[in-house]
Amino acid sequence: MKYCKDCNVNVNHNLTNCPLCGSYLDEKNDNDNCAVYVGMDEQVSLPTVNIRQKVNFLQTKINKILMSAIILCVVLNMIITPESTWSAYVIMGGMIAIFCVLAPIAEKAKLQSQIKTDILVLTIVAFGMELTVTRLHFQWFVLVNVLPWLYVAAILLVDALIIFRRYEDKGLFATLTYVTFWALLPQITLWIASGFGIVLPDTHTVIIFFAALLNLAIVLIVCTRSLKEEMERNFNF
Repeated sequence: MKYCKDCNVNVNHNLTNCPLCGSYLDEKNDNDNCAVYVGMDEQVSLPTVNIRQKVNFLQTKINKILMSAIILCVVLNMIITPESTWSAYVIMGGMIAIFCVLAPIAEKAKLQSQIKTDILVLTIVAFGMELTVTRLHFQWFVLVNVLPWLYVAAILLVDALIIFRRYEDKGLFATLTYVTFWALLPQITLWIASGFGIVLPDTHTVIIFFAALLNLAIVLIVCTRSLKEEMERNFNF
């Protein structure tokens, strides 16, 4: 059998991680050669775990109501006012309500996990808003003037969480890296577009690009100890 140093218990030889704490079971801590444990692994069977996923009744009903309302608005838009695209705003509002409001409440999601979801949803909604207003004529406004500041706000929020709650909330450094990646995308996109000869508006995204990288470097250096602990938890270093 294997031995978990963190829990001080013997574990089945077939497992690679402790079922209690999840830590990696090193082969050098294997007790298989001890006479007490000879043949014990073959006699111990692991129980079958049947996980029943709990369905949130209220969330399910509200989601169905929202989806029905969205479909009804789209149909009415196409029949009554086909020259307008007002149903697109209903679709985007429904996305925000479902993924940014109802889902985190029902799942009791941690703030850093919800930040990742909100970044993706709000990015899609922002592009959808621009394409709706401009009638599918992309004009770089959202990419240049909206999304960079949205990502800056997310970075500042994660920085504040790292300062005050890095010992209570796990995974904040991974969240900061994720948000920083999104903050780099607008300027990378503009560099790629300029390489194809596309005329672009004046922008300050290059400042945000380097500021995001600098912020990430400073946080990782200042909080080296906390970062090391998070890496040990997540990757069993």
